[in-house]
Amino acid sequence: MARALIAFGLAAVLTTVSWFGLEQRDVPLGAVLAVIAIALLPTLAVGLGRRRAVVAGVLVLATVFAAGVAWGVSPLEARPGSGHDFFGPVLGGARDGLQDFYDATLPFDRVDYPTMHGLVLLAVFGFSALVGMLAAARRPVAAGLALLVGVGWPATLLPGDSPLFAGALALAGMLFILFLFRARGRNLCGLAPALVAGGLLVLAAVGASSTEAVAKGAFLRWQQWDLYDRPDKAVSVSYVWTSNYGGLRFPKKKTVVMRVQVDGPRRPLYWRATVLEDYNGGNWNETGDLSEPNASREQIEVADDPLLPGVGRRKGNWVKQEISIQALRDNHLIASAQPVRWRPGTSSDYQRGPSGSVVLEQTLRQGQKYTAWSYAPKVRPTQLGDAGTAYPDELDPRYFEPLSGIQVPEFGVDGRDQFMNALFATTNDSFLQAHRGLYQTAASLTRESPTPYAAAAVLEAWFRNEDGGGFTYDETPPQLPFGEPPLVAFLKDKRGYCQHYAGAMALMLRFVGVPARVAAGFTSGRWDSDRHEWTVTHHNPHMWVEVYFPGRGWLAFDPTPGRGNLDAEYSTTAAAFNPGDGAIAGLPGAFAAALGLQYYENLTSDDSGGTIRNRRNEARATGQGSRGGDPNATTDESGDGDAAALLRLVGLLVGGGFLLLVAAKMARRQLRFASKDPRRIASGCRSDLVGYLADQGVEAPSSLTLSELGELVESEFAVDSDPYVHSLSEARFGPPAESGPAIRRARRELRLLRRELGRQLGFGRRLRGSLSARSLTS
Repeated sequence: MARALIAFGLAAVLTTVSWFGLEQRDVPLGAVLAVIAIALLPTLAVGLGRRRAVVAGVLVLATVFAAGVAWGVSPLEARPGSGHDFFGPVLGGARDGLQDFYDATLPFDRVDYPTMHGLVLLAVFGFSALVGMLAAARRPVAAGLALLVGVGWPATLLPGDSPLFAGALALAGMLFILFLFRARGRNLCGLAPALVAGGLLVLAAVGASSTEAVAKGAFLRWQQWDLYDRPDKAVSVSYVWTSNYGGLRFPKKKTVVMRVQVDGPRRPLYWRATVLEDYNGGNWNETGDLSEPNASREQIEVADDPLLPGVGRRKGNWVKQEISIQALRDNHLIASAQPVRWRPGTSSDYQRGPSGSVVLEQTLRQGQKYTAWSYAPKVRPTQLGDAGTAYPDELDPRYFEPLSGIQVPEFGVDGRDQFMNALFATTNDSFLQAHRGLYQTAASLTRESPTPYAAAAVLEAWFRNEDGGGFTYDETPPQLPFGEPPLVAFLKDKRGYCQHYAGAMALMLRFVGVPARVAAGFTSGRWDSDRHEWTVTHHNPHMWVEVYFPGRGWLAFDPTPGRGNLDAEYSTTAAAFNPGDGAIAGLPGAFAAALGLQYYENLTSDDSGGTIRNRRNEARATGQGSRGGDPNATTDESGDGDAAALLRLVGLLVGGGFLLLVAAKMARRQLRFASKDPRRIASGCRSDLVGYLADQGVEAPSSLTLSELGELVESEFAVDSDPYVHSLSEARFGPPAESGPAIRRARRELRLLRRELGRQLGFGRRLRGSLSARSLTS
């Protein structure tokens, strides 16, 4: 047993030295000692003469715990229940680590390649345990060969002279084990001549192999073996936020650029890469105001940003995101807006940018995993309406500059209109004059806005609603007129994509004195219910607007129709958004015009110019309501009463007809799913979507395949229909045994798709769709 322990100790030392030669940093003694201690258990089990079943059990348990140490996952997570997984991270780490050996340059930094580091630790465990078990079983030749492989293998991966010294080390260790067990019961001193001879043999081998006559190239060129499917080639999407307004042409094949897991409930957030803060009269650009390069750190704190509100510094308000880069070529760390902490997962130096952003000296690496914590507030319109205009001194004056060097008064300042009129009347700046119409449009739309938030909400609604500004989302807009600023031309042509919408809204807000900028990154992507993560492709790049509110920080608004929906109650895109909220109740006319809901003002005003709501309040105050007032007062019971009764009857008939139509449509939907056959339910899912499209005036011929139906939905409404198409195809055409779970996923994806379509359509189109009877015949 003593000799087995000596052999085990020798193997542990030599394999540690050899395998950690693949890494740049010092050996992590704590983790190494932990895996070596775990590797000793199988050796003791064999040495104590336990049965094979017991030894196998000890070996399995030891391997599980060693893998847990290697990849930082507790074996206690290997239990049923959502959120508990052990073998997934371990097997995934082993797979990723093997793949990384093909792409990484050796020696590697374990901060950049943690999965490779896990494999190194597991190799130390495995070869130490194997040598110890063979030695305890009195098989010195096999133990010596195992040591030779365990020490010599990593030497074949390193360039230079390392293989010579590692080979000599392995040969010496192997000879020592053979001599150790050949000694039987003799004193180790008797082995001195043999050890000296073995040492001379090792030195002779090293000397001979270093001569030009003997030295040859690698015997096995393992780097050229193709043992796995390489990931997609990394793509760059920076062209989306370069603001050249030349059109977008996404490749048909979708490349997954990153995956994001978010702690807490499913929440669609936008993933911000950078912000564009300077407008030069033609384009929005990054400022380039970056800090001096900083040495790499395991954790980067950015909560000291002076523009981050106090509530944003409380950890309870943070959202944790685990980001895995798949095929993205960029050097911005990407996460939800207002980041407060980063764990970058790289040894690259970095620079700090605006609002807690981080820019790496090196590009993001395929397979790189990092963690971000962001302050992503959930605020209500009333809170933003009360935010005021007490902007902090740290807010850069550039946010009040529509064009570089031209600063305008803040929103709501007395004499602001006179200042702007005088500015345009006296300036000779051709760029400013070219934007005069854009300013006048912004001023007209926001004239009734009592707060900066109301101004932002009005402009967002005006751009997004087709009945408001009349804009159309178009990734190949008309060619720009020569000499005319792109955003000015966009307001005339009313056709463009996210660059146009975000750039125009941010510029209009600055012209009316509201601090704004353009943010660039990705929409939330597609929710993967199996992996509980967001899958983001290079079809998801996007630009939106960020507006600064005192006490709340930078908040996102999205003016682009059909491109995304923020998880924010304050945005007009949110399902819970209430146009009658107190924060904007003072501008029914302007907001109705922005939304295209002309009846809104009619419902809230009377012939005298007052509002019905105010009249009712006055009636309650004076006691002249229907249930108050003078008991001796008389009422007019002339023909007006008959007219009112007739109106009530007509109203009841119309309301009854509407309810009957809604009931018929609901019954029709239920009949589509009134079956236990998954195939028939799948047909019902298809018919339900076709009927929904028919109510919106979109005809879907019965000849369309599921894929073509999905493409029709994406082209008309710019939503992701892939999850619906995939699950429904599996339910209709997959194996019968899998059709049951597949149809449940298909119905869930149908509900999510209808909900997303409803958000995209807006109130006006949803109302028209509910009054359509086309779905009853589809």
